[in-house]
Amino acid sequence: MMAITSDNETQQTTTLVVTVRVPNGADGDLMTNAERRLSRADGISDVTVDELRALQPGLSATNVTVRVTIETAEVGTTQSVEESLAGQTGIEVTPT
Repeated sequence: MMAITSDNETQQTTTLVVTVRVPNGADGDLMTNAERRLSRADGISDVTVDELRALQPGLSATNVTVRVTIETAEVGTTQSVEESLAGQTGIEVTPT
């Protein structure tokens, strides 16, 4: 008997404007750090920064406002992307 497998995972794509707090002295550039911090949220499989909207330098961190495309796997996920990101420190989702 042969095992039946499926590789048709459903991906959901969402475009959002978010502000990400990137600590001064972090490795890499601001966009890479923003992508890295956003991708830590539960259920997010890929993040791409599409557009830089604003930079707000501070003493200990820079707030980077970007438009991003986020891919999530819909495997039993009950949280929206916005809810998942809202639970992350240093990330603020801009209402649309």
